[in-house]
Amino acid sequence: MHNFCQDFETVTPELWMANEEAWKEKLLKLPNWNKIPLVNSNASHNLSDGKLVRFRGMVQDMHNTEFYFEHFEVFNTVTNETKIKTGKYTDTAHIQENERINYTENLKSGQRQTMVIISLPGYNEWAQKLEDEQNHLKHLEDQPNTSRRLEPTKLKRTYDETEESSDVMEVENEGSSKERRTKEDLNEPSNVVSREHLLNFPLPDVASKSCIVKIYDENDNLKLNDMIEVIGFLSVDPALSGEFQDKNSLEPVSETEVEIITHNPPPSLVPRLHAVFVKKLEHCNPLVKEVDQVKILNEANIAREHLLKALTELLLGDQLAAEYLICHLISSVYLRQDTITLGQFCLNISNLPTQKYPNYAKQLYDIIQQFVTKSYYLPLTVDNMNTMALLPKKDYECNRLTSGILQLSKDTHLVLDETQMQQGRLDATGVNNITALGSLIKTQKVEYDFKYYKMEFDSDISVLILSEGKSLLPSDYHVSLRPEKSSLEIFEAIIEAATYYLKEDIMTTIRTYITNLKLVKYSISEDLQFVEDDFIEMRNDSEEPVTADDLHRLLVLARLVSLSRGHDALTEECWRITKDMEKNRLSRLKNKPPTL
Repeated sequence: MHNFCQDFETVTPELWMANEEAWKEKLLKLPNWNKIPLVNSNASHNLSDGKLVRFRGMVQDMHNTEFYFEHFEVFNTVTNETKIKTGKYTDTAHIQENERINYTENLKSGQRQTMVIISLPGYNEWAQKLEDEQNHLKHLEDQPNTSRRLEPTKLKRTYDETEESSDVMEVENEGSSKERRTKEDLNEPSNVVSREHLLNFPLPDVASKSCIVKIYDENDNLKLNDMIEVIGFLSVDPALSGEFQDKNSLEPVSETEVEIITHNPPPSLVPRLHAVFVKKLEHCNPLVKEVDQVKILNEANIAREHLLKALTELLLGDQLAAEYLICHLISSVYLRQDTITLGQFCLNISNLPTQKYPNYAKQLYDIIQQFVTKSYYLPLTVDNMNTMALLPKKDYECNRLTSGILQLSKDTHLVLDETQMQQGRLDATGVNNITALGSLIKTQKVEYDFKYYKMEFDSDISVLILSEGKSLLPSDYHVSLRPEKSSLEIFEAIIEAATYYLKEDIMTTIRTYITNLKLVKYSISEDLQFVEDDFIEMRNDSEEPVTADDLHRLLVLARLVSLSRGHDALTEECWRITKDMEKNRLSRLKNKPPTL
């Protein structure tokens, strides 16, 4: 049998272009892509220029369309021969000393979409470790680095010509009166740009990787914050860095120095990738390879029992709170219609025992992050709210979208710790940040700031609020914790016991369960007479008015109760359990919690 993997180790952009469809067909026939180096799990300096590699991440920003020479003629001044070359899947012209580009004949320009892809924000350590084990290629460390560094003049000729074309198009399309400057006119000081600025990662103090991806296929239809896996040819020529731009050149430029450096970071830090194949990802759990709905539902109850047992212990014996937390962990937005978002499940767990255990919320989060693939813990201190950038913002000086903490990919779990909030004054930034969190919870949209206007982007972020009293933020479901006195006395021992109980095989079962239930297709039966009857009864018997919103909240919860127990449709039994859960939850809220 032919070894396709070996083909992909040696393929070059020229070989690929000679028969693109055949190569794509080979790619799709591979049982897995693990032998194609994943940049996330392999050091960039072990990967050579022009090698076929992969990168997995989130679309963080989209730059202007880039123009390049798709085909161009090269003239050899020694032999007087001419030949046609291509600029596709490469950033450099790759011409010899005695070759010249003919700019008047046989020249065809093309365009490619340039995107900044960053490693998935909030990707948890256990998931990263598994991904590295599956994708780290030891033999790459033994190979010499063969990355080529071309002289900047050879690289720059094609690039500058295309930049010039870009400027002309901008004037034609927009009627811009942008003044063309030469570098001789610029007396600006040299801009020192930090590593953090270049990586532009949403979450502070979190290790990350970034990649500039150039996409040729207009049908990929990618959006900001999409999770994708890209296969493409690596471009890591050091001369691509904005630091190597010729400052003495008299050629016209329309970019500031800081913009040039921001858009052209050192390839050793931010490699370029010329995409030949882009795949949108529904999830990023390295344990889940395929979705077998029947198998998932059959095994759901076993996983649920393990998770329920662990969460009940961690929530100090409160099984009702554990049930709601399971529903929260498996929830996701499943339908958007006009202004309605279905499936969101923001959970507020209050009455936490912070007097006895001040760090209880953080300790609970430390266990939760072992279950979910992506998460982030945000203490809601006054200082954090006043200083942190939660919303992405357009930076016109650098011409890029500066990321904010709420720029997250779907199915990220955001845990807000309100128990850390002390007395203090929120300034304008703090008020805006609280407003942004409230808007995210209510609408599952994040407002991006483009200075002159604001634009909402859809999100799918599961928000868990941990607080002492009822949260100052809105929530879909508020559960007041009722700890058992015996559990309160031995919480540290419970944490230790939970860590011992949650062995690797049980953790694998739980992690797979949480991801799989987000992917299962849930159907709504036409025979829901029992729901209709109950709703009419509730409206007649309730002392307080029962609205359509109450029914909607019950149906969302019933969907998750059903899925968590291995049902892909609502049963009468699951509907009964749902009603009991809501009855008990609401009863608790009416009664003052006992002193802890």
